[in-house]
Amino acid sequence: MSEIILKAENIVKSFFGNRVLDHVQIELQPGKVHALCGENGAGKSTLLKIITGLYTKDSGTIYMDGKEITVNSVADAKKYGIYVVPQEMQIFWNLSVAENIFLNDIPMTRLGIMDWKRLYKNAEQIKAKLGQAAAKINVRAKAGSLSMGAWQMIEIMRAVAAENVRVLAFDEPTSSLSESEVEVLFDLIRQLRDRGIAIVYVSHKLKEIFAICDQVSVFRDGRYIGTRDIENTSSNELVSMMIGRNLNLFDGVKREKHIGEELLRAENYSHGNAYRNVSLQVRSGEILGLYGLVGAGRTELIRGIFGLDKIDSGKLFVKGKQVKIKNPQDAIRCGIGLVPEDRRGEGLMLNASLKWNLSMANLAAVVDKLGNIHKKKENAYVNRGMEIFSVKSTGPNQKASALSGGNQQKIVMAKWVLADCDVLIVDEPTRGVDVGAKAEMYQAMSDLTAQGKAVIMVSSELPEILGICDRIMVMCEGQVTAQLKNEDLTEEDVIRYAFSA
Repeated sequence: MSEIILKAENIVKSFFGNRVLDHVQIELQPGKVHALCGENGAGKSTLLKIITGLYTKDSGTIYMDGKEITVNSVADAKKYGIYVVPQEMQIFWNLSVAENIFLNDIPMTRLGIMDWKRLYKNAEQIKAKLGQAAAKINVRAKAGSLSMGAWQMIEIMRAVAAENVRVLAFDEPTSSLSESEVEVLFDLIRQLRDRGIAIVYVSHKLKEIFAICDQVSVFRDGRYIGTRDIENTSSNELVSMMIGRNLNLFDGVKREKHIGEELLRAENYSHGNAYRNVSLQVRSGEILGLYGLVGAGRTELIRGIFGLDKIDSGKLFVKGKQVKIKNPQDAIRCGIGLVPEDRRGEGLMLNASLKWNLSMANLAAVVDKLGNIHKKKENAYVNRGMEIFSVKSTGPNQKASALSGGNQQKIVMAKWVLADCDVLIVDEPTRGVDVGAKAEMYQAMSDLTAQGKAVIMVSSELPEILGICDRIMVMCEGQVTAQLKNEDLTEEDVIRYAFSA
C-alpha cells in the first residue's frame, strides 16, 4: 500500500444547524496531486478549510504520518506543514511582492528597522525555488501592478517560503487565469509534486483534473461518494458520481428559437486601446456570444455598454431609440442588466443578506403603493430566485459572504433573471460553478429568450459558446474579427479568428 502522509476520516461540520459535511474522508500521498470535485455546496472547500485550519471540525479525526493531530487554527496547520493557496487571493496591492511574501515574517535589523536588503534577498531565493515559473516576477514591484497569475504566484511563494511544507492545497486555482498562466501553474504543480509534496486540487473543471491530477475524490451534498485513480476513470463517471445521474449539458437545455426585433445595438464603440470601433446587435429571443482571448476587450466593451466605464465614442440604441448611458442606473432604466465577471467585488454585497442581494436590482417588485417593502411580496420574490438555481443556504437571511463561490454566482445570476431585463449581459457566468449549476444557468438563459428577452454572453469556454449561442462575435486586440452564425461551427472555426486582429 502507498504511503499516506495525511488522512482525514469521519469529518463532520455544521453551520447554524445545517450539516455541510457528513462523515467525509480523504487520504493524501506524497508526490501525488489529489483532486476534490463535486457540485457547489458539496463540501469540497469546507473540508479543505478544516484541513488547513480555517474551520474547526465538529467531529472526526485527522492523522499526519499515522499519528492523530489537532488542527484548530491556520497556525496549527502550518506547524504540520499544511498550507493553502486560497481561491480569493489575499494580496496587498500597495506593498511589494517581497513584502507580500514575508508579510508575517519581515526581517528586521538589530535596531528594529525593516531589513530591506535581506527581505529582497530572501524573496529572490524563494523565487529561484520556483524556477522558470516565477522568472518574470520582479520581487521589488508593487503587487497591484501585476496580473492575476502573478498574484497567485505570490500566494504560492508564501507557502514554499516555509521549509516544512508537506501538503499544499489549491482552491479553484485557475478561475481567473489566462490559458498561458494555467500552463505555468500546471508546470509549477508538477515541479512541487516531484519534490514529494502532496497537492490537493479543488476544481470544477474536469479537463484540468484529467490534465494535472493523479487521483480524484468526489463529494455530493456533504457526503463522500468515492475516490478514483485518474487513469481508471472518465468524465462521464465523475459527472455521474457528482450529481447522481448522467448529464449532457446542452442536450438537456429546452429551447424554442423565435428571433424577433432588435433590442440593443451598439455602434462604433471605442475606449482607448481596450476596444476600437466595435459594433454589435442583439435581437429578441437571441443569445449572442462574445468570444476572444484574454485582452481581446470583451469585458471592457460590456462594461462600457452598461455604464460602468466611460467610453470615448459610440452610439447605443435600445429598441431602435438612441439612449445615453452614463452609469449603471441609466442602463437598468433602459432594461439592461449585467452579471459581472467579478461576483464578489461587483456582483454582491457580501455582508448583506441573500434577501437584500436578490431584491436590490428590482425594488419595484417588492414594495407596496407607498414605497415600503411588502414582506409577503419580498419573501415570494426571494424564494423564487433561490429556487431557480437551487441555491444551497441556511435561508434568505444568511449573509452572501457565507456561501460557497458557486452559490454566490447563482445569487448574482438569480438577481438579474428576476429583475425582468430586456437585455441581460452575462460575463463568464459559469466560471467556478459545477456542471449541475451550469445546466441550470443555460436553461435560465434559454427561458429568458423564450420570453422575448435577449442575452449577451461573454465566455472563454468555447464548448458553451457553441452549445448555447445563436450567433458568435469574435474579438481580438480590441477589434471585431468575425460575426458568425452558429450553424455547424467547430471550435477551430471560431478560435482562428481569436488570433487574427
